[in-house]
Amino acid sequence: MFNRDTWLEIAYTVLSHPLRTALTGVSIALGVFILVVMQGLGFGLQNGVKKQFADDAVNSIWVQAGRTQLAYKGNMANKSVKIRENDVEAMFEEMDTVYASSRRIRTWGVQMEYGDKAGSYPLRGVDPDHQMLENTKLTDGRYINQRDIVEETKVAVLGATIVEEVYQGKDPMGTHIMIGGVLFSVVGTFDDPASRWENKMAVVPYSTAKKLFRSGRDKVDQVILGTGDMEVVETVSLTDRLMVWLKERKSVHPEDARGIWMENNNEEYQKYQNIFLGIELFIWGLGLLTLLAGAMGVANILAIAVKERTKEIGVRKALGATGLSIVGLVVQESLSLMLVSGSLGLVVGVWLLEIVSPMIAHEYFQNPQVDFRIAMVALGVLTVVGVLSGVGPAIRAVSIKPVEALRDE
Repeated sequence: MFNRDTWLEIAYTVLSHPLRTALTGVSIALGVFILVVMQGLGFGLQNGVKKQFADDAVNSIWVQAGRTQLAYKGNMANKSVKIRENDVEAMFEEMDTVYASSRRIRTWGVQMEYGDKAGSYPLRGVDPDHQMLENTKLTDGRYINQRDIVEETKVAVLGATIVEEVYQGKDPMGTHIMIGGVLFSVVGTFDDPASRWENKMAVVPYSTAKKLFRSGRDKVDQVILGTGDMEVVETVSLTDRLMVWLKERKSVHPEDARGIWMENNNEEYQKYQNIFLGIELFIWGLGLLTLLAGAMGVANILAIAVKERTKEIGVRKALGATGLSIVGLVVQESLSLMLVSGSLGLVVGVWLLEIVSPMIAHEYFQNPQVDFRIAMVALGVLTVVGVLSGVGPAIRAVSIKPVEALRDE
């Protein structure tokens, strides 16, 4: 069926009306081009947002106190709410299961010195689960462990920016760094490519930070709770329940939006996933509608071509050509036009994304590219649409009776 004469005939038929063929081919190529470029841009947006979420564990709830907006139970508005260690312990008792947790102490602008180099950086006091909840990737050494918490050890894990600026190429492992006037042993380093801010941090045991930088006060700046493999709807229910409970415990008005702040990363990530799904469906719908317009153009071209070749088809049938061979010829013409034009649109779309990708890199837009599977699906869609476009004209060609065809003028 796929012999040289057949393809020469297809080429002659398609190219016999170059303007008509070119315009139809452009509409098909444009459809694929739009589909590829918009898919690439959609992936770029998705990659950027995912990179932001990569900075923290998706299955986590963040709890933090603020300032009240409304007076409640004898407390005036604009009162600072403080979460204490006994509040955290009571919160754990309210939960059925505590998969993971970390308290946080945050101190800004702490002087850090090594040798004759120094700088001012943020400091965090955390619990061991913080590594998992913050998605911290160690580049060397270890993280804070439970023994550090119990013994209040003076150990530190340094971010990549501190290593670069203070140590300037020297290996920090096993050295001692002065943090806020206290000598700490460096036991680990980390690099967080998803957040340059995180790399400016030094992490120390929560108990050590409490003792040295909070004078033993038990105020907790932030609590991170791991939700394990809980379903999103379960985490939403847990967040709502903890919010009501903690507001009542801290005498914060139920309608106060700033006294207690909770962020459910499970829910937020699910929202973004739904948005991405909607964007993807819109892109596919737009691309397929454009392809459909091109397919209608191909069908019209073939219908005209069949009309123009009525006598030729009649002669073929009179000489013994089967209906299947005529259908195959018409469908192959449709398929070749769709695939050649579509492949051109695919190549141009991928080329354009490769060119503009480095120019539009942004924190929330990363690496716009076309997934190989998307390209294969696009070619598959083109194949199906090409076959369907040729079916109508092919049926008309088969229905032509040799006698009537030979009489056609």
